[in-house]
Amino acid sequence: MSWDSLRRKVLSRRVMGALSLAGALALVLAWQRPWADSVMTARVTLSTDGTGVVAAREVRGVFSEGSDRRPVCEVELDVGRWEGQLVRVDVAGKVSRRELPQGETGYVACAAELVNGEGRRALEFVGWQQGPETGLHIGPVGPQSFEVEGAPGFVFAMKGALWHVVRARRDERVRLRLRPVATTDLEALPKPFVPVGADDMEGGMRWPVRKPNRPRDVFIYLIDALRADHLGCYGYERGTSPTMDAFAREATMYERAFTPSTWTRPAVATMLTGLHASVHRAMHESDVLDEWPVLLPEMLHEAGYGTICITTNHQVGKQAGFNQGYDRFLMTEPPTASWVNKVARSLLETWDPEQPVFMYLHTMEPHEPYDPRPESFRRFDRGFKGRFDGSVAHMKDVPPVRPGLTEEDYGRLVDLYDGEILDADRGFGLFLDTLRRVGRFENSLIILVADHGESFGEHDTWGHAWTLNRQETQVPLIIRFPGGRLAGLRVKERVGLVDVLPTVLAEVGLKPELPYGLVGKDLSPVAQGGAGEANRRFYGETAFWDANNLDLVGVLDEDGYKRVVDVSVLPRETATKEAIGLWDTGTDWDEVSDVSEAMPVRAAYGEQLIARWLIEQRSWRERLGAQPPPQVKMTPELRKKLLMLGYLGGPLPRGNREE
Repeated sequence: MSWDSLRRKVLSRRVMGALSLAGALALVLAWQRPWADSVMTARVTLSTDGTGVVAAREVRGVFSEGSDRRPVCEVELDVGRWEGQLVRVDVAGKVSRRELPQGETGYVACAAELVNGEGRRALEFVGWQQGPETGLHIGPVGPQSFEVEGAPGFVFAMKGALWHVVRARRDERVRLRLRPVATTDLEALPKPFVPVGADDMEGGMRWPVRKPNRPRDVFIYLIDALRADHLGCYGYERGTSPTMDAFAREATMYERAFTPSTWTRPAVATMLTGLHASVHRAMHESDVLDEWPVLLPEMLHEAGYGTICITTNHQVGKQAGFNQGYDRFLMTEPPTASWVNKVARSLLETWDPEQPVFMYLHTMEPHEPYDPRPESFRRFDRGFKGRFDGSVAHMKDVPPVRPGLTEEDYGRLVDLYDGEILDADRGFGLFLDTLRRVGRFENSLIILVADHGESFGEHDTWGHAWTLNRQETQVPLIIRFPGGRLAGLRVKERVGLVDVLPTVLAEVGLKPELPYGLVGKDLSPVAQGGAGEANRRFYGETAFWDANNLDLVGVLDEDGYKRVVDVSVLPRETATKEAIGLWDTGTDWDEVSDVSEAMPVRAAYGEQLIARWLIEQRSWRERLGAQPPPQVKMTPELRKKLLMLGYLGGPLPRGNREE
């Protein structure tokens, strides 16, 4: 063989060998490529108010979309350094193809917990989103998360990032496990994450009840639209309420009582059912209070009480479903305390003295329209020459949001309003005289309360149902317990209308069997310091209705910060910017200075509480199988009566008074 032939043979073998090696390499690469065509990148941060981001960690994992072998990256960060503070944990990330790093093809799922030497607790990424078919609190609050199919404990967010606010404990660390979720994994809409225990609605009362020797009479006297800080016993100096002030000195006064909603129907429904408005769902002007919630008069009627309702407000009338459980249900007109008391006196004077009585009275002064007796107005008239006399005819063209009223306008309206409070005070005095005359005062439980307050320019609003701020949510609550027990106490713990029903049941010795729990408390031990919670959370809500297109939800948290969010989503008039925000009620009782921008972690914490609470209310309704509430049949007669009371934006003034 020649030298040239030998050289060509060797080169040929080398080429073939190289080609074979290249082919083998190509096969290997081709086999490996499906296992490395996507990348998960994520960033975990901790932040606090005043400091911002205080810790951060980034992770990266490579995987194949077509394989079950997904990377799980673990992150652990110390939060114990901020013991007692609120710390926000954020998880932001994406899944993308290696060759298309800008195109997202999936989500980052997370399972998290907080651990220290005392144990561990779950870190739950809780967000709220409701379908539009319910017409109630539709907009999003918090980071809505979804469960990962086949991966217990893992959740991911389809919009934005996951976040959770924790109150750090000593030596505590947050442990997170992150894994990718490809869009191709989602064959159907994922299941929204529901926190553990969200549907906990254990039936029956959760406190002992007293067994009186003789059945207690029960009287609830509600004064519509009565703002707490316009009463002398709550610090007002204009002399509007001498009778109520004297009553407070001989009873138990709750200084910080709150309504769950700032207009009549949902507030009274909560008081009589012990359920929040999102559960009983009497939230709109067209909603009828359904039959499935057991009302207080139904419970007492079953126990042998004679049950009476005397109301002057058609929002809680028969057409709205509030007549359940009453032996006598009466609407009085014109809607004055004097008429209410005439009817109450005639009934009590002829009622069987041996039968215990439950009576609910609903008076309208000082609800708009403002029309005090002339002598009452003269007591408070400071000479303001505002454009309005308080009648519906004058006020119908004034928008409740951003009304554009002057100080003169508000001054005149306040003077008229205070005059009506004096009329309401006089009516309450007549009622107490009636109870003494018929022998039903000493052994009775007498509850003086309002359903909501009233705004006069605060947060650029006028009237009520347009904000969840203190002027509309704080209500007077004064209780005279039988025999004058606990007289003279002034209670600083937070309480609310949701506590009225449990207090009555405990006082009369009833423990009804209910298919759901009651969230309120018996206020007798609260007054004695045995069951109070100075840092108890309170929630409020107002859903848009026929004449009100707002959808607000708020929480007063355990530290005294109030967070209000607007969950309106449709293009409609929204609340003023002054009514949406975060306020430190410990230093800013009138909720003037919004601190949401200065305290973003605290603001997020409030949204987190609201989101979980809304999920709990929805879970309760779903577990009960409750359907949307029936609707009021609006007759021409009912419309006219509502117009005369200032509802529906009508032009009719209130009729002449009769004493």
